[in-house]
Amino acid sequence: MRFLFSDRFSKRALNFYNGFVNLLVILTVPIVILTLMIAIAIILYDLRLFTAYVAEGRLVLEHEKAFKLLIKNILNFFVLIELFRVFLDVIEYRRIRKRQMLEAGIVFVVREIIIAMFDQRFTYLDLIGYGVLLVALGVTYVLIERSWVEVMRVMRMKPREGNSFTEDIKRVYRKFKLRKVEE
Repeated sequence: MRFLFSDRFSKRALNFYNGFVNLLVILTVPIVILTLMIAIAIILYDLRLFTAYVAEGRLVLEHEKAFKLLIKNILNFFVLIELFRVFLDVIEYRRIRKRQMLEAGIVFVVREIIIAMFDQRFTYLDLIGYGVLLVALGVTYVLIERSWVEVMRVMRMKPREGNSFTEDIKRVYRKFKLRKVEE
């Protein structure tokens, strides 16, 4: 059991993990690229259908269906792009950023609202639910951005003479605490 706590074992386990993750990345990146190419091909095909219906002057119902299908696939493409941005961050930084997950969630909710709007299948409960979800995602996004800006301010702060960096961080924390109490 002692070997589990040795530095040599830890380094080997970490190297194995990094190699495994790199192998997964190498295998999934072509799949991601292929998925994006297929999504673009689907959008171009739907665009061709839509223009054919308009050019030939077919029934309005088919024209409307083609337009809705084109809009749905374009919105799906935006959701895919956001999810792949998250995936690329996982590859690059080996972690998932909360901010980008929130962006993907907001894009997905807006996609659902637009699709429901085109299908005219809204109820007041749907509106309330989507509204609450968007407000929650938006507030969380703003709070994360605000905290990130404050962290960057602290990191750029130069310690004054006689004060250590940790004292400056404590001062900023107290300032936040006082601001929260006032609000």
